[in-house]
Parts: sequence; C-alpha cells; structure tokens
Amino acid sequence: MKFLMIKRLVIVSLLFGLSACGGGDVEENPPAQQTPTSNVYTGPAAATADIQKYKTSLWDNMSTQDKCGACHTEGNQAPYFASRNDVNDAYAATNPLVDLTEPNASRLVSKVAGGHNCWLASDSACGETMTQWIKLWADDRVSTANTIELTVPVIRDPGSSKNYPDDSSLFSQHVYPVVYQHCVSCHNEAAQAAQSPFFASNDIEQAYEAAKGVMNLDNPAQSRLVVRLGSEFHNCWNNCLDDSIEMRDAITALSDGIELDEISADMVVSKSLRLTDGITASSGGRFETDVIALYQFKTGEGTIAYDTSGISPAANLTLSGDVDWLGGWGLSFTNGKAQASTANSKKLYDLITATGEFSIEAWVTPNNVTQEGPARIVTYSAGDDARNFTLGQTQYNYDFMLRTEASSSNGEPALSTPDADEVLQATLQHVVMTYNATNGRSIYVNGQLIDAVDEDIAPLANWDDSFALILGREASNQHVWQGDVRLLALYNRVLAPEQVQQNYEVGVGEKFFLLFSISHLIDLPNTYVMFEVSQFDNYSYLFSNAAIVNIDGTLVSDSFEVKGLRIGINGKESAQGQSYVNLDLSVSAGQVLAEPFSISALGTIIALEKGASQDEFFLTFEQLGEHSNVVLPGVFVTPAEVPATTESAQVGVRNFAEINHSMSVLTGVAQQSTKVFATYELVKRQLPSLENIETFISAQQMGITQLAIAYCDSAIEDNSIRSNWFPDVDFTAVPSVALSAADRGNLLNPLINQLMPLSLSNQPSQSDVYAELDSLVTGLSVCSGTCNAERTRTIAKSTCAAVLASAVMLVQ
Repeated sequence: MKFLMIKRLVIVSLLFGLSACGGGDVEENPPAQQTPTSNVYTGPAAATADIQKYKTSLWDNMSTQDKCGACHTEGNQAPYFASRNDVNDAYAATNPLVDLTEPNASRLVSKVAGGHNCWLASDSACGETMTQWIKLWADDRVSTANTIELTVPVIRDPGSSKNYPDDSSLFSQHVYPVVYQHCVSCHNEAAQAAQSPFFASNDIEQAYEAAKGVMNLDNPAQSRLVVRLGSEFHNCWNNCLDDSIEMRDAITALSDGIELDEISADMVVSKSLRLTDGITASSGGRFETDVIALYQFKTGEGTIAYDTSGISPAANLTLSGDVDWLGGWGLSFTNGKAQASTANSKKLYDLITATGEFSIEAWVTPNNVTQEGPARIVTYSAGDDARNFTLGQTQYNYDFMLRTEASSSNGEPALSTPDADEVLQATLQHVVMTYNATNGRSIYVNGQLIDAVDEDIAPLANWDDSFALILGREASNQHVWQGDVRLLALYNRVLAPEQVQQNYEVGVGEKFFLLFSISHLIDLPNTYVMFEVSQFDNYSYLFSNAAIVNIDGTLVSDSFEVKGLRIGINGKESAQGQSYVNLDLSVSAGQVLAEPFSISALGTIIALEKGASQDEFFLTFEQLGEHSNVVLPGVFVTPAEVPATTESAQVGVRNFAEINHSMSVLTGVAQQSTKVFATYELVKRQLPSLENIETFISAQQMGITQLAIAYCDSAIEDNSIRSNWFPDVDFTAVPSVALSAADRGNLLNPLINQLMPLSLSNQPSQSDVYAELDSLVTGLSVCSGTCNAERTRTIAKSTCAAVLASAVMLVQ
C-alpha cells in the first residue's frame, strides 16, 4: 500500500511543481460570422461634435439594412431614427429613445432585447450590444453610481411545496422514456451535435439532474420542456401541440407521485420570495472606455457566446467540447473551448497594434490549483508555440505570456505571480493584465497590483493577424484549462489602478436583492431582512450581506431581538449553509433603518433544487420580536456496539501536528519559517486530526502534499541545506546536464537517505523508490531545448515533495 501511495504522490508532485512544454498543430478555426451589411452615408455632415459621436458610435451600427435601417427610415416605419437622408434628423429622432445616463434603460434596448427585430440568435445579446453602442455615444454621461432603489416586493406566504426526491425512479418511469425517445439526438452528451442540458443522457442519474432545471413540479404546464414544444415549436416529433401535451402529462405524473413538504405551524417565518422577485442589483459603474471585445455570457444557452462590445466586427465565440453555460451568467470549461474566427479576431490585432498597449480583464474561478501548461484561460494564438498573448494558469500562479521584441514567438519568458504568494486560488477572482512599452506587463488580482516585475520590457513584436481568440484550451486542443469564466473584456489601452479597482468593486454576474418581509412579526410596516443573492453556479446560490431595512425610513419604535436566523427553501429549512444560526442581536428603539442595517457580514451557499425561476426562499427565526420557536438540537443516536470480532486496521497515520513536526525534522526547516507556517495555517484543518487510518480521505492527502511542497521549497531555496544535501549537484546547470543519467544519483541518493532515514521491513525498499523517482526525473528533464537552470531546482523540489508527502512519513 505504501509503495502505491509513493507512486501516486509522484504524480501529485508533478501536478504541483512543474510546467510542461509542448507543441501542436494549429486547429482549423470555426466558421467566420456573417459581416454586417455596410452602410455608406452621403447626406449632410453632422452639425455638432455630439451628433458626430452619435453617428460613429450608434447610428453607423444600427442603421444598416440588417438592423434598424430595414424599417425605421422615411417612407417606412416611424420614428425615423435610422434615416439615411440626414444624420441630424436621425439624431433628433433617436434622442427620445435613449437614456444616456442609464443606457440599459433605453427604449431602443428594451425593444431589441424583447425580440423586436433582433439581428442575432439571442435577444439578450442584441440588447447588450445596443446598450454598448449607446454607452460609446454617451461616454462620460453614463452614470457611474451603483445605486439601488428599494421597492415593495411581492408579499407571498411560504407555501407547501414539492421537492424532487433523491431517487430517480419516478423520472425514469414517466419523463425519461419521452425525452430519451425524442430528444436523444441533441440532448445527450454522446450526440454528434450535443446540446446541454443533457436530460436525455444515457446515464439516468445525469439525465435526472439535468431535467430538474427544465421541469416545474408545481405547474407542469410551465415546464421549459413543455413550453419549448407548445409555444416555441422546438424540434417537435409529431404535432407540436400534441407533443407538448404528452410532455406535460409525463411531468404531471411525476409530480403526482411526490408528496408536499408542509411548513410547521410552530415556525417563525418571513414572507417568501423567488430569485426573480428580487430587485436586480445594478451592474453599472464599470469602466469600459476603450473596450474592444466584451463577453458577459448572458445568453445562457446555445453554441455562441456573443461579443457585445459594440466594436465591429463582433468576435463571437463558438463553443465546442465540454463547455456548459452557468446560471447567473458565465461559461464553465471542463474539456472544451470557446473560439472566435480568425477573421473577426483580427480586430484585436488591428486595434491593439495601433495603440501599442492593451489590457485583459477576466472574472474567473479555477477548478483547482494543480493545473499546468500553462493551462490556457484566454489566448490569442495559433498553437502550442505561437501566440500574441495568453492569460494562463500554472498551479497557484497566473501567467502572462506576450510576444514582444524581447520574447520568443511563444511569448516567453512569461510574467507570473510569485510562487510563494500562491495568488491564484480555486475561487472567484478578478484578474487584470496590462501592457505598454514603457512599463511592460502588470498583473492585478482582486483589485491589487501583484509584486511581479517585468524584466523584459520591450515594444510589441510583429504580431500575427491570422491567430484566433480562444478560451479554455489552446488551438491545438492541448493545455486544457478547467474552471469558470464569468466575464471577459479586452481593451486597447492600459487600465489605470483606480479603474481596475472600480471594476473589481462593481463585481460580476447577475445579482438580486431579496427583501424578505418581517413586518407581520414586529409590527413595523415595510420592514425587511435583505440579502444579496446570486446563482453561484449551476448547483447553488450565494447569500450574503444580510441587513434589516425599512423602505419608508420609519424609525424602530420598540426594540426587538433577532436570534437564530435560518434560510428555508421550498417548504423546509435548507440542509446546508446555515451560517446565521448563531445570530443574536438586539435592534434598539430609535434605530434608523432607512439605509440597510447590517446584521451579518457572513456569506453562505444554499443548494439549488428546482432552478432559479422556481425555488422559493423564506427565513425562519428562533426568535424575532415577541415570536419564538424552540429549535431542539439534533438527537444523538448512540452507535451500535462494534462486535468484538470485527477486524480493524493495525496501522495508524500521524495527525496534523505530528506531520508538521516530522516534516520539519526530516528537512531541517523550522516550523516557524514564513512559507511553511503560512501553508500549515492554511491546510491544518485539512490534515488528519485522528490517527485512525480508516478515517483518512483523499482531501487530507492534498493538504499533506501542499505542506510537503512548502517544506521542500524552503529547503531547496536555503543555500546551506541545499549544499549539505546535494554537494555534487550543479544547480546552475540545466537539467540535461545537472541531472543526466550518469549524475542522477547525486540528487536521488542523498534525498532518499535524508527523507527515509530508517530501513524498515514494512516500507518500500530504497531501490524501488529510487526507480520511481528516476523515472520521474527522466520525464521532467525533457523540455525540447527550452529548459533553464531554474527547472533543475524545480525538479529537485518536486522529487523531494514526492517522498516527503508519501506513506513513508505519514504511516506510523
């Protein structure tokens, strides 16, 4: 078992410690998007500078024959805001239809977003594009205030609700036979033109999970599966009306087999809300001057992610492979990509080389901190070794590869965030990379400039205008990145630090303010507990910023207590994320509630059940004002006595303190060392707390590996320790020299002797360990001529971690 654990740790060490080098062929780009019909204006010149700005920003784009120019011209449909006769008349006709301080509230936007002559396959993309054109015209007149006007919400009593059972048998009996027979050619992951959601998957459990989002148990006729057939005539197999009735009846039969969840009369509950009952949190206030490509991923379905920057041509992204839309806006990459055509990507070349500077802004959530490559998050390239720029990930680092006169054609050396800082984390982060020829490259994460100095400042090289903009992996389909992208913006200017901070503070994604009415419990009209809520991913909601507010501005007349707040969903308290159960505060008489009065700064995750349009939320309290509900703690069930004959493991594992101490003794690195101490504090809750090996789980092994990497990194970077361990290894030489087959023992033998000081019969032999590490070093020393001496140290660190984090140290 120990030998197997060492082999596994070799692989884990590789993932944590090293970057791979590679190459590949350029993949053929997706088909180019249709170029909009051109429009040559020959009428009177613009009378003012504002009219000229209107013309170039909005009118030139919307007045073409494939858009508004087909109808809203003289002799056709009034108003004539697309007039080709006189742009000054068009300007006068357009002004009543736009709001220059809040462009998304413009009549032009609401019309196309509602489906009125939208020129794209997505109404929302038309609305976003029209908004951006108006923003370009409005410029500094756009309001940057991110203010929210609170209004009285829907007042609804929490009702009895039906919830999907864990068992998929009802779905398998009633709905699955219909969707599998008629929808499998598209909504199955194995289909030639696979289209999510995969509710017709060959895997019944996966199909069941996917179908939950498109069925409505409370009103089967409103199920998305039914509406798509009956109202939208989507791939009917016979008669659309009859097909929708068949689907409705199948969902009804499933619903009839599910019992209602009743809310106990003893519970102290607020009124209830659905996510769509909330007040949309404004996404205004973003700095977007000089944006040349913008992806907000609001479409939510289909195979196209639209560039809504308003800068032509639109570099729309074609989705392929394993890419899913995220609820609340975004794309989730598992093993797929989103790629623009080379023809439309050329605008990046044209507009960036014209200024000689640019910025990349992205909101991303990496799936893990073990990705290598660098894994390609955003790249403008043609293969493994040819690029204009790339935003990538290598373990805990963000990498900025850029082709300049001082770099290789592959944009190397990359500028990366410092290894020791572990800046990249598997959580939602705001990443901005900027470049100009004066200051070189800079990296910002969550609004803060990272201490990473560009040592190779130079002008841009001769970029290649035939490359393609790609998200998720390289054009060669190598260097796969796994994670979520919630927003991407490209600019042909450098964003200033205050502009980066501004966009970070605005946030990302679709957010709502939910106002849960508690007026009936404290006798103070229009008083609410307010949460900021968003769909965190396809499986959960994020609740944060809990506060009490009175939208009339009425002062609290009588003080009241608030204790033990819990979040309910669909007729029951959520089984997860009850971060507010320990809430205990008093709201004093005279308290001003006109502005939200914060009651908790915590955030929490609640599991999604029926979908964002159907899940119904409410709040419960142990005490609110004069109302209380005694919540009994869970009943402890005494486990059955284990029979005396039951066999259990005869070995144990070191607990977290013992692991830390053992690694310190073996390496000679003090536990108080800065990097080691910080890593230990980060992962100690992930380390084993019990010595029973039967409680050991894989997540604990990852924590042990992280700590081992910290110790090995500190040891190898310490000149004294390194020279004592490896007196015969030349760490100034490249791996092919320093770690050649003839000299490999100069690294491995001292390492094994140092970290495996005991020769025990129940541990793997040193010769077996040597063979495994020798194979590892051989593979990692092959770099196609691009290795440097730094990689020699990196290989030594990874080899050290493979032994230090293995069962040799862990098992006792």
